[in-house]
Amino acid sequence: MRKIFFALLVIIFAVNFLHSELNFSGVDKRKFVNVNRIIENRNYFVDKLQVQALYNQFRMGLKFDYYKPHFDKFLLITNDMGDDTIELALESEEDEYYFDEYYLQYESDNWFVQAGTYEAVIGSGIVLHNFYDDDFELDSRLIGGYVNPVYDRWQIQLFSGFMESDNPAPAFEDEYDQIGAFDIDLNIVNNITFGGSYVLHREVIAKDEFNDRTIYAGKLNFSSSPLDFQTEYATSNDDNEVTGTAFYSNFTSYIGKFTLMGAYKNYENFNVRISDLPMVNHAGQQLEHSWDTGKDEEGLMGEIRFLPNYENEFVINYAEGWNNNSKVRLSNLYSEFKHNFEEWSIEAEFELLEQLNKEDANMWYQEITPKLTFDFLIKNSPVLLKAEYQYKEEDKITGNHSHFEPRVQTDIAIGNYSLSVAVENQIGESESAEDGDDGEYWIGGEIATTIFNNTDVRLFYGKEKGGVVCRNGVCKNQAEFDGLRLSVTTTF
Repeated sequence: MRKIFFALLVIIFAVNFLHSELNFSGVDKRKFVNVNRIIENRNYFVDKLQVQALYNQFRMGLKFDYYKPHFDKFLLITNDMGDDTIELALESEEDEYYFDEYYLQYESDNWFVQAGTYEAVIGSGIVLHNFYDDDFELDSRLIGGYVNPVYDRWQIQLFSGFMESDNPAPAFEDEYDQIGAFDIDLNIVNNITFGGSYVLHREVIAKDEFNDRTIYAGKLNFSSSPLDFQTEYATSNDDNEVTGTAFYSNFTSYIGKFTLMGAYKNYENFNVRISDLPMVNHAGQQLEHSWDTGKDEEGLMGEIRFLPNYENEFVINYAEGWNNNSKVRLSNLYSEFKHNFEEWSIEAEFELLEQLNKEDANMWYQEITPKLTFDFLIKNSPVLLKAEYQYKEEDKITGNHSHFEPRVQTDIAIGNYSLSVAVENQIGESESAEDGDDGEYWIGGEIATTIFNNTDVRLFYGKEKGGVVCRNGVCKNQAEFDGLRLSVTTTF
């Protein structure tokens, strides 16, 4: 009901200004998917229409999503599953249509005000970060109001709104958390800014019942030509008397042709949905895939970037992470060398990721990924050639398993058209459902072009390998894709 109410407000506001000069713009994204789901080929269609109108200092926006049905790329279906089990899983992909976004904005030199659907962030996100992640289809946006006055040496942010509950139980459908927040930044001197925040998160635990969690936080930013430094600290407490703390700090220093970067994290009982915690490693992963982000972790990361001249670049990045008894650990090494010739370039990368969990999973995981990328021209047409030879090894209760995943990709642009082709292979067996079989190939190609000057068209056909995908501490098992994807995006 709240979504419909705000959407109607936007529509009414827009109609009231129809007699005036309005500037309209928008984007319409349509996608058709035909995918092999083992027992049958299934068709999916999605249309996302976003429209906004600008009138003086006011902006009005509305977005409508339509799915027929909603394609779940994380739905793992294997040949080991029976037809009835597969059909039951596919029935969860239902038709959906709803107003996904609706807002009213006012902006001047010193004020920004928004009502409706909006994303919210304080500092680095350890205190509050509500947003929509399109890759994982995770939505923590707020429905409410946001006020941001900005003056010479200070600014304030006021947040208030509802966040749809992510509890999958039917009883929590159309139930909402309640969030209120206050944040202030003071620029005392030219290169130093202090800040403080207060957040109240009322998490719905039953109908008309909430677990209230309060957060107090402070932050410091220092910026100068040789050094940039940021640090944040937050403490929280809830009705269950669970105390949490979060500390995050990073710096960047410029010394001649070297750039030095470092970061430190320490999180305890801060594994909540409204926080988007920096993972402090190049891979962007939590200590271990089954370990809750922010529950109990500490870590360090350092990076050296060396640019001796315009032709060469060297990067080395190393990170370590651990829990309080060091039974859950992560190490991540990343290195890069790039050389630019007159008409082509070469880039070599190497990444090593190792994760250990002896606390509750009794497992060890290692991932080694060397990669080469060539960028050159063929008769004025840019060509990108990328090759990697990833090695994965896992040791758990069922035994030790390892396999290779070689992959080659080439991208070429000819006039108004671009073509991308990728070939991936698996050498060795794996117990993970998202992986394939020994000797299996995944070959896929995509062609893209622009028509009518405002419409982008992309067509993919073939197979894409599944696997674990991660974004800043959130990891999901993405299913293999086998079929056709056609997307058409029109701007106006």
